[in-house]
Amino acid sequence: MKKIYLLTYILFWVFSINAQTSEYIDSIPELDVVSLKINDYETKKFVSFKQVKYQNEIPFYSIVLKDKYLVSAEIVVNDFQEVTGEALEILQENKQGFPSEIQESVKIEPGFASKRPVSTLTFSPIINDNGILKWAKNFKIIYNSIKKNYPQTNNKSFGTTSVLASGDWYKIGVTESKIYKLTYSYLKNIGIDVDNIDPRNIKIYGNGGEELPKLNSAPRKEDLYQNSIFVSGESDGVFNENDYVLFYGQGTTQWKYNSLNARYEHVVNQYSDTAYYFITANANTDTPKRIQLQASTSNPTVTASEFDDFAYYEKDYYNLIRSGSKWFGDIFDAKISYDYTFNFPNLVTSSPLKLRIRAAARSGTSSSMTINVGNNSYSMSFPVMNVSCYYCQYAGESVFVQSFLSNSSLINMNLTYNKPNSDAKAWLDYIELNARRQLVMTGNQMDFRDNSTVAPGNVTQFNLSGITQNGLKIWEVTDVLNPRQQQFSLSGTTASFILPTDSLREFVAFYDGDSLGVSFFGKIENQNLHSITQADFIIVCPKRFMNEAQELADFHTTLDNLNTIIVDPHQIYNEFSSGKRDIVAIRDFVRMLYKRATPGDEPKYLLLFGDGSYDNKNRFSSNTNVIPTFQSSESFSPTSSYVSDDYYCLLDDNEGVWNGTEYVDIGIGRFPVNTADEAKAIVGKIKHYKSAQTMRDWRNEVTFVGDDQDGNIHMKQADGLAYIVDTGYTVYNVNKIYFDAYPQIATPGGQRYPDVNTAIDRAFEKGTLIMNYTGHGGEIGWAHERVLGISQINGYLNKNNLPALMTATCEFARFDDPKRTSAGELVLLNPDGGGIGLFTTVRLVYSSPNKELNDVFWKNVLKLKSNGEIPTMGDVFKEMKIARAADKNARNFTLLADPALTLNHPQKNIIATTINGKPLNQADTLKALSKITVSGFVADENGNKLSNFNGYLYPTVFDKKKTISTLNNDGDGVFTFQVQNSKLFKGKVSVTNGDFSFSFIVPKDINYAYGNGKLSFYAENGQIDAHGYSQEIIVGGTADSIANDNQGPTIELYMNDETFIDGGMTDENPLMLAKVYDEFGINMVGNGIGHDIVAILDNNTAEPIILNDYFEAELNSYQKGSIQYPFKELEEGKHTLTLKVWDVYNNSSEATIEFNVVKSKDIVINHVLNYPNPFTTHTEFWFEHNQPGQPILVQVQIFTVTGKVVRTLEKNIVPTGFRFTDLYWDGKDDFGDNVAAGTYIYKLTVRAANLSVAEKYEKLVKLK
Repeated sequence: MKKIYLLTYILFWVFSINAQTSEYIDSIPELDVVSLKINDYETKKFVSFKQVKYQNEIPFYSIVLKDKYLVSAEIVVNDFQEVTGEALEILQENKQGFPSEIQESVKIEPGFASKRPVSTLTFSPIINDNGILKWAKNFKIIYNSIKKNYPQTNNKSFGTTSVLASGDWYKIGVTESKIYKLTYSYLKNIGIDVDNIDPRNIKIYGNGGEELPKLNSAPRKEDLYQNSIFVSGESDGVFNENDYVLFYGQGTTQWKYNSLNARYEHVVNQYSDTAYYFITANANTDTPKRIQLQASTSNPTVTASEFDDFAYYEKDYYNLIRSGSKWFGDIFDAKISYDYTFNFPNLVTSSPLKLRIRAAARSGTSSSMTINVGNNSYSMSFPVMNVSCYYCQYAGESVFVQSFLSNSSLINMNLTYNKPNSDAKAWLDYIELNARRQLVMTGNQMDFRDNSTVAPGNVTQFNLSGITQNGLKIWEVTDVLNPRQQQFSLSGTTASFILPTDSLREFVAFYDGDSLGVSFFGKIENQNLHSITQADFIIVCPKRFMNEAQELADFHTTLDNLNTIIVDPHQIYNEFSSGKRDIVAIRDFVRMLYKRATPGDEPKYLLLFGDGSYDNKNRFSSNTNVIPTFQSSESFSPTSSYVSDDYYCLLDDNEGVWNGTEYVDIGIGRFPVNTADEAKAIVGKIKHYKSAQTMRDWRNEVTFVGDDQDGNIHMKQADGLAYIVDTGYTVYNVNKIYFDAYPQIATPGGQRYPDVNTAIDRAFEKGTLIMNYTGHGGEIGWAHERVLGISQINGYLNKNNLPALMTATCEFARFDDPKRTSAGELVLLNPDGGGIGLFTTVRLVYSSPNKELNDVFWKNVLKLKSNGEIPTMGDVFKEMKIARAADKNARNFTLLADPALTLNHPQKNIIATTINGKPLNQADTLKALSKITVSGFVADENGNKLSNFNGYLYPTVFDKKKTISTLNNDGDGVFTFQVQNSKLFKGKVSVTNGDFSFSFIVPKDINYAYGNGKLSFYAENGQIDAHGYSQEIIVGGTADSIANDNQGPTIELYMNDETFIDGGMTDENPLMLAKVYDEFGINMVGNGIGHDIVAILDNNTAEPIILNDYFEAELNSYQKGSIQYPFKELEEGKHTLTLKVWDVYNNSSEATIEFNVVKSKDIVINHVLNYPNPFTTHTEFWFEHNQPGQPILVQVQIFTVTGKVVRTLEKNIVPTGFRFTDLYWDGKDDFGDNVAAGTYIYKLTVRAANLSVAEKYEKLVKLK
């Protein structure tokens, strides 16, 4: 403890001269208990408080201080409170994990985000005071920060020209580390003109098969590196048929010597099983590198006649939780015993073999694995798992290490899982063996090394015996890119050489290279990514989506003036990871542009244009591994394992390992697309999102959806987020969908909220700028009541009003599962609707940290940036990630969206000036049945009228806020909240030269108490839009003078369009269309019981369809309007629809219509006729069909009664409704002559887009 305080004091003293001392006061009023609901049966509880983050399920307080580079901090607590009740029960499990004093737990993590200083401060507010747990209720943070500039970049570390920029290049691949032979015929077969090249120019480039280092500052090759090779017969300048090339190819499995454990350990590349090399014979590139002779020295101090060898068995068949980087091979379940064989020729039997086995098991009771090797039997045990718990660790891992002797070079091994019950199972990760062998040449090639010879000053004589052929070569391959041919002396069958062995040296002895192990991967087009100097927006996109990516890039260039580059990930791999798939290569490419950019020119956004998978090696045949994913090393715990695209944006020198707090530097998003159609759909949606067709007042609305149960925590959190908008961004109208405010229905499938489903559907259909969900969820939808599911999402047709979604729920958009397309992905992939993007989760997450992240979202998404610009989705996402950088929970949030896209925030202002001719602050009260006229203008950001603005205003007038009490469906208590959703008027008004004025009559069904209502405005002119509001209006009371009215509205009711005839045909998704009129206006308030606009389908009065929100006023009228409501998936057959509408005086009218639903996908026609019939000069052909909105070909052939064709009429159309009336005949034949009077037969043929055909014959009569 004294050492900690001394260190703090020293740090404070060292930095005191330059440091600035600041204070931050905060409090934790109470400890909340929140639940993580896994499914209908499992719930785990946690202690929570604001700014919480969890580390091994222990809660910590964590804050981020932007523009501060902290060097020290002290926590001064004014008030400790003892932990009691349920919080104490939960925390007792980890009681020993809490510090005795807060200062012990203080952790400072300074760094940079977008080249600006930032710091995270974390500590435990809970202490263990001699066995009593207490929490800091009120405290002060005293911290010291220094001025710290971003380190200057040495641009020389990034080359500006790749070797691939010019010349002919051929890509080959190898899977093992050995000497490879490229023959005349091989080079000719891959396309090299070997008869016309100078072999002295042959060069091979490549950086080996090892993964790139994750730490940014770790050394690496910045481009392809030329390898030293041997070219036989090159001296004559001609590549003859007997000439060949030898090179050392390093495979993707590396062996590293662990000096602590005195053991060689293998490391498998997690992204690629193939290492790539590039061949060229260009004369104008680097000087060709050839294998140099390495002389043998003298005076050995050590002799080596043995060497270290190793072998392993590892298969990757299973990822146990479909998350994380660990994969397992053989499964011990139905089959519980496996045999393995290893061969170490010329084994030194007196030296023990070193065995290491890693395996995992899932069992609710103790289990073990028996290992039989040679004459030895061992046992490895596995930890007991809680197999009834989904969120608990799925399997327990064990590592078995043992040395043993063997008299045989052939090592036979058996592993048997001692399965304690039928549900228990185990998986093998790998078997690894180290052995000592006699240094005797075996086979065509043999690699060797000897760690026992390594010591300072050692000089070793290596004696390689067993040389039975001529032509032996020995290469030292310690430097895999620059092998050397070792000089040796041959005495009989023993080759000897002497070298210093201060460090471990690696050799390959061989008679000939392997000419069969090299695969060809094509001729490479010239490329030079290293020449790119600057980009605002980087799109990483495979070739198959390049057209769509270019379309998106052109869109952003035009709309946002972004300098956008599109890069094929394989090109990045070629230059940055020697052709191998490696996530670090993409990160390094982005980092190159970030580091070399001048201030202000750094990349801002990165889009991964392609799906990802937890299978980064394409083990699955139907994989979705388009752009690789960063998978956590944790692969057993569903709550700790994660996938994150943030890794691509950790660009500072000390970042990349990601064991602690690191800060993203740019905004990143992903399109989880696998097909060109999906790519086209998303780009099309983005372009359409910014078009004039989407300019409506849905841009003024945000929606909060809150789950039930868990002590109402989700509704409370949702309401807290809504409060941020209500108080800070009041221009937006808040829509609240809280589950417990709706009736809960018991069904055979479980509890359901059908009205919540309907409310969510309506929010999508009518439009909302942002939809925020807080609660339980999963890959197939929201909540166990299934309020939003895949079928709903796929059915949305809301392309003109796409919301952005923020989902604080579990794994709603788990995009990296190749065997399932998640509900969240489908929101984005829906070509005709859904959403424009998602700030969403990809794994299990905790409620309280979700709320903290959600807070950051709402504090940024509606807030203009310092330069006055609207933040993009990438900007918002970056701020979220920086603010919660210390919280691993935040890594499970991903942006499935275009990060460079701004949401459709209205850009200009609207100002109301008068009501009934008086200024707002002096205006008349809006009384029931009084006529109100509101005037105002559209303004710029500074309040100046835009006199050139001519367009439309969409005003909405709200009654006062009202309090809603939930129904306590699940016994979690009543939750009360406020809404302001009673609409007194909603219209459409012309804006002329910036000015507008509209009138309406206040409905009778208002809340008569006096209080503040709200004027809400949205305006657009097809190019720009605006919004505004006022809460200065007073609503209440009754008008002094009231007209007499006892007439209800007039209603004209149709299906799909106004050509529909009662009893006609529709498909299963018809649109109800009603035209309504009333002298005094239509009541859409919904305050009065029974006074809603209501549709009743098939006399089902128990399930009325409330249509208040679907009324749209006619331009410049409060008397006329229309109601459009889309039905979905109606049953086939006849239906009756009744619509009831009220006026503002509470007079009602009804209209009823019948229609016949035909579900066939094929074309169906009905009610075929021609009108007029009989006719004299012309007639029209009419019919009903079931293909609205789909292209159809209509043909009418007119015959005489004897069967002669007199006229053929054809028309291609895309009908808007179910009734066709648009084919005209003038009574003339095909030659333009009038046909004779009489009776004729006509044949109607209709062909649909799916090539189905319907036909019908009818008669017509021509009179003269």
